Amino acid sequence: MKVKVYATLRPIVGGADVPTTVQPGQPIHSLVDEMVARWPDLRAEMLDADGNLQRRIQIMVNGRSIAYLDGMNTVIGPDDSIAIFPPVGGG
Repeated sequence: MKVKVYATLRPIVGGADVPTTVQPGQPIHSLVDEMVARWPDLRAEMLDADGNLQRRIQIMVNGRSIAYLDGMNTVIGPDDSIAIFPPVGGG
């Protein structure tokens, strides 16, 4: 499964499309755990001191925020498209 990452996360993971070993049927938190284990610098960007997803990070499944689904327990489907957005500033 590939995950699309944006903005400041791309330099950390080395690109826009991130291959993962997470399989359909697993929850989003398994994906985040795998990514943080693989790229430790993501921890500070994505998780708070307690290991919870920071509110400023948006994870989208098929264009819908996991905040409106089942949060980090949202189950990944076989054809799901996942995107992770850090906060982005501009002017």
